[in-house]
Amino acid sequence: MQIRDYYGRIPVSMARKKIEKKSKGEKPQKTLFAPEAEEKTFTVSGFLDYLNSSFGKETFFVTGEISSFQNHPSGVYFSMKDKEDESVLSCYMSPWVYRSLGILLEEGMEIKTGGVPNIYKPKGRFSFKVESVELTGEGSLKKAYDALKRKLEQEGLFERKRALPEFIQKIGVITSRTGAVIDDFRKNLEKRGMRVFLCDARVEGTKAVPEITRAIRWFNTRMPDLDILVIIRGGGSLEDLQAFNNEIVAREIFGSRIPTICGIGHDRDIPIASLVADHETSTPSIAAMLINTSWNRLKEELPDYQSRIIVGYEGELDSRAAEIVRITGAFLGYFRLIETHYQNLRMRIRSGAQKLEARFGDIELAYKEISIKIATALTQGMMRIGERLNSYDTYLAGVSPERNLKLGYSIITNQKGRVVRSVEDVEVGENIKSRLHKGEFVSEVKQVKKE
Repeated sequence: MQIRDYYGRIPVSMARKKIEKKSKGEKPQKTLFAPEAEEKTFTVSGFLDYLNSSFGKETFFVTGEISSFQNHPSGVYFSMKDKEDESVLSCYMSPWVYRSLGILLEEGMEIKTGGVPNIYKPKGRFSFKVESVELTGEGSLKKAYDALKRKLEQEGLFERKRALPEFIQKIGVITSRTGAVIDDFRKNLEKRGMRVFLCDARVEGTKAVPEITRAIRWFNTRMPDLDILVIIRGGGSLEDLQAFNNEIVAREIFGSRIPTICGIGHDRDIPIASLVADHETSTPSIAAMLINTSWNRLKEELPDYQSRIIVGYEGELDSRAAEIVRITGAFLGYFRLIETHYQNLRMRIRSGAQKLEARFGDIELAYKEISIKIATALTQGMMRIGERLNSYDTYLAGVSPERNLKLGYSIITNQKGRVVRSVEDVEVGENIKSRLHKGEFVSEVKQVKKE
């Protein structure tokens, strides 16, 4: 029999004995309260700090049933009870952690908590500071599932269903890259040139919820032009699918601006995430087949369009062939007309050539007569030109300065280079230049006499 106080605390002395207690055959284990070589003395505050520091070095996981539950603004206070011996553990969880769980906790639920032991110093109260919670047991999981389903259904989150986009090409997928799910999904997609963008996320465990919600936000922020967002995982029990029966995940899916498909394998109850999504399928493979249906209109109407194109093409060919025949006939008519004109021109040229040939003798005779006349006229003209040139030569020889110089005359120029024609063109003392037939000399004017 164990003695507990009102808050379910075990006295430290008893806790120490229980921790140090060993079963037969077990190897000795190191304990928190193992005796040390040297004695240490603590203050109460220092000792509690030491214990909290030692407890906080490791995360512990504890399973049990919620026996009491109180949700306060300062945090969530509840107790976990052991079914076997009615042991009780006081627990505390911060408001932020509780909001991030996406689970509505109630008394009687079986849960698995992760956290660290902690002693509240002002009261000396021992409690378990919870950092993560998972539901365990089919009853608790089903109870939480039904409660969340009723809540979201009353809010209308299951009613909005956006239509599947037509001709889907860009697909965002959220699932674990290590499983076979993504390969099955890709294999069932038809070869339509679709592009798949995978965001790796855990689909089971305590880290599944934050990773799935983070992936949904990432696609909506970084790739808002996606045609569809697909969240898939293989089958599993209600406990395995806790992340997809989570309120936070459900609201994130509902808030996605990109249309969503949830392909989550399940047995009886459809996951909450699938109920909130725009489209729900029971397996990832069926999700891929659903995407293939976005191309149905093309597959159905393509043969009709193909037939229309062929018929239209054949009609156009017939029309063009008739046009070619018409144009060819017109060209042949033009060619015949050209041939006729060619023959007429040829006859006219031949007739003209015959006429020219008949008159060739007359033309040759006239050419000879004209040549003689031209030659005679040229000879007479040259003679007249020669006579004129002789007369010009005689005249020039008579007036040439060179001739006068040869006769003893000279040409006098003043200092300005001007020809001296009278005494007024020179001055006394000026040097003048006299040009003779052979050579020249310079003289000075000594005296000027005017007549």
